[in-house]
Amino acid sequence: MPASLQDAVNELLRLYSLGRFPDMEQRAKAVLKSFAGTPILRELLGLALAAQRHFSEALPHFERAARDHPDDPQFWDNLALCQCELKDYEPAERSLRKSLALQPASIGTLVALGRVLHLRKRNEEASELLERALELAPGHPAVHYHLGEALAGLDQLEQAEQHLRLAVAAEPNVAASHNELGRVLMRRGALRDAEASFRHAIALDRTSPFSHANLALALGPQGRAGEAAAAAREALAVIGGIETVVCEDNLSLLDLIASALDDAGDTEDALKLFKATVKFRDEPRRAIWAIYTARRACDWDFAARLEPLACTIGEGEDAVDESAPWRLLFLAGASASQQLAAARRSAQRVASALPRARSANAARTGKRERIRIAYFSGDFYSHAVPHLMIGAIEQHDRARFEVIGYDFSPPAADDHRRRFEAAFDRLVPITGMSDSEAAELIARDEIDVLIDLAGWTKRTRPAVLAARPAPVQTQWLGFPGTLGAPWIDYIVADHTLIRPQDEPHFSEKIIRLPHTYQANDDKRTAAKAQSRSAHGLPEEAIVFCSFNGAFKLTPEVFDCWLRLLQAVDRSVLWLLRPEDIAVRALVAKAASRGIDPARMVFAPMVEPPEHLARIARADLALDCFPYGSHTTASDTLWAGVPLVALAGDTFASRVSASILTAAGLPELIAPSLAEYYNLALRLAGDRDALAGLRARLQALRSSGPLFNTGQFTRDLERALTAIWERHCAGLTPAHIVVD
Repeated sequence: MPASLQDAVNELLRLYSLGRFPDMEQRAKAVLKSFAGTPILRELLGLALAAQRHFSEALPHFERAARDHPDDPQFWDNLALCQCELKDYEPAERSLRKSLALQPASIGTLVALGRVLHLRKRNEEASELLERALELAPGHPAVHYHLGEALAGLDQLEQAEQHLRLAVAAEPNVAASHNELGRVLMRRGALRDAEASFRHAIALDRTSPFSHANLALALGPQGRAGEAAAAAREALAVIGGIETVVCEDNLSLLDLIASALDDAGDTEDALKLFKATVKFRDEPRRAIWAIYTARRACDWDFAARLEPLACTIGEGEDAVDESAPWRLLFLAGASASQQLAAARRSAQRVASALPRARSANAARTGKRERIRIAYFSGDFYSHAVPHLMIGAIEQHDRARFEVIGYDFSPPAADDHRRRFEAAFDRLVPITGMSDSEAAELIARDEIDVLIDLAGWTKRTRPAVLAARPAPVQTQWLGFPGTLGAPWIDYIVADHTLIRPQDEPHFSEKIIRLPHTYQANDDKRTAAKAQSRSAHGLPEEAIVFCSFNGAFKLTPEVFDCWLRLLQAVDRSVLWLLRPEDIAVRALVAKAASRGIDPARMVFAPMVEPPEHLARIARADLALDCFPYGSHTTASDTLWAGVPLVALAGDTFASRVSASILTAAGLPELIAPSLAEYYNLALRLAGDRDALAGLRARLQALRSSGPLFNTGQFTRDLERALTAIWERHCAGLTPAHIVVD
C-alpha cells in the first residue's frame, strides 16, 4: 500500500478513535478523490457516516467495499450491521453468512447472525447457532444474552431465564440484559423480580424507554396503577413525546408504551399513540389492544374501524397474548366460535412456554374424609368478583370440604380482604413465586378440585394452572366465556347461560347449576340512603341508570338510551363516571341529538355500601350489550331496581338473562334491541308497573334462589362433589346437571 494511502488510513482511524466523525467523513471523501475505488477508504467513509447514524448514506459505501474486497470478513460484518440498523434483515443475514464462511469460529459473527435470525422470527435456527457459539466460547455474555432472547421467542422461558442470568452475572452493568431478564420474569409471573430487573436496567441507563415501559407493565398487575402510569409517561418523555417520534421504525416501542399507558388507565395518551401508529401495520394483535382503549374513551368511530380486524385475532399465525380473549368479549362482531379460537390460541402460547417437567398430580384419585377445594385468584379484596362469592366461601360445609385460597392479589386492607382472610381455612400467598413455584406448591398441597376465578382477565396466571397442579380444574365466575384451555376441565354455568346449542363453542364440559351460576352475598349491606338531589338527580322525573364500565358501551345501545331520553319527558340518564375523555364524548353525542347535557348525570366510584344505597334512587336500569351487566346486575336487583336486559348468543351477553331468570323476572329479558327499547319505554311510562316490580325485588331478597347464599353454596358443593367423584371413578369429564 503506498505510504500516502497508509498515512491517510492512519489519520482516519485516529479521527475515529477521537470520535470526530464529521471531520473523518470530510477527510475520507477528500482522500477518495486521490485514491478512487480503494475498498478500505470506502469502508472508513461508511464507518464515519454510520457513527453519525447516517445509515442510508453509509450503506452504498459498505456495499462497494465488500463487493470490491470480498475476502475481508470485517467488511461483510460492518455491512450487515448497517443493514440491521436499516432493518434490512434478509440482506443482513446474507452478509453475515458470507462473513461466517470466511471465519467459521468468529463469536461476533455468530452472535450477530443469531440476533438477525431472532429478529426474523426464526428462533429455532437462532438458538442452534448460538448454542454452537457457546461451545466455542463458554460463558460469553453476549452469547448468553442473545440465546436467552431466542429461547424466550420460542416460549422456553425457564431456559431463557437461565441464560439471561448468566449474561447478567458475567456483565452486571449491561442495562439490556437486566431488561430482557425482566421481560422473561414478567412472563413467568414473577412480577416483583421482574420489577427489580427493570429498575436495575433503568439505574444503569435512564435513557432506555423500553425499560421504563416494561416497568409500567410489571407494576400494573400489582395494583400500583399510579406508579405504572408514571413509568409509562417516563418512557414517553425519554423519546421526546408523541408528536416527535411517531414512525414505523419506533413501532414496537410505541406499542409497548401505548400498552403500558392503557394498562395503567391513562386512556387519553394511549389512544393518541394508537391512533398515530395504526396506519403503519394492520395486525389483529395491535387492533385488539387499540380497540379496548378506544372503547374506554367512547371513541366509537375509531373502534368500528378496528373491529373487523380485531375479530380475526384467533385466526392467523400472529401471537395472541393472554388479554386478547377477554378483549374480544365486548365486540358485537365477535362470534362465539371466534371467541373460542382466540382463547385456544392464547392457551397454546401458555402451554408452549411450560418447562418440560410438569406436575403428575392430575393422576391422583385417592379419597380423604373431606374434599380439598381451592380457589385461585388475584382479586381477594374489594373487587367485583369477590363481592359476589365471599359469602359462598364463608358458607362452605367444613365437615365435607377443606377450603383453601391461592392468592396473588395486590396489597389491600379493606373489609372484603379481612373477610377472605377469615373465611378460608388457609389463604396462601403466591405473589412472590414464579408460575412453576406456585404450581409445585399447589401440587404438594394435594388439592382435589382447583377453581380458577381469573380466566383471561387482567390479573391472571394461566401458566400456574397449565402445569396441572390439581387433578380436577374448573373455572367459575371471573371470566364470562370459554378459556379454550386443555388444563380446564369444567366451567360453572346454568341452563340459561349456556344453552345446548352453545356447547360446541366451549372447550370445557358444562356444569349447569339449577338456578344461576352467579353467587351472591346475602350479608351485603347498604349505607344510609340519601335523597335524589344529593346525587344530582331530579326528584320527580324518571331516572334511567347503567353503572357499567365505559368499555361496555356501544353506539347502538347508547343511541337507544338517547331515544328514551327524547321520548320520556324530563328523564335523566345516570351513568358511572368514566374518564374525562369518555365524558366529553358522551356529552357531545347527546348534544348532537338536541339533549341537554344536564340530563346526563355522572356518578363517581364509591364503596359498595354507598353504591347499593344510591342505586335504589333510580327507577329503571338499562343493560349493555354484548357484554352485559354481571355484578352490576345483581347489585341493581338487590337495591330493588328493575333491569331491562338484552340476551345474545355468547356467555357475556347472557349473564343478565341468567340473573333475571333466577330472580323470576324473565319478562325483563328482550330478544332484540327494538324490543329492549319498547320494554324500557313502556315501563318508564307505567309507574304502577315499576312499583310492582320493585315490590317483587324486595321480596326476592328474603325468598327465591338468587340471593340465597346458603342454597347456592349447597348447589355448588353438589357440583364439586360430582366432578370429584367422577374423577375418582376413573371417568373423563362430562357435562354435569345439578337438579
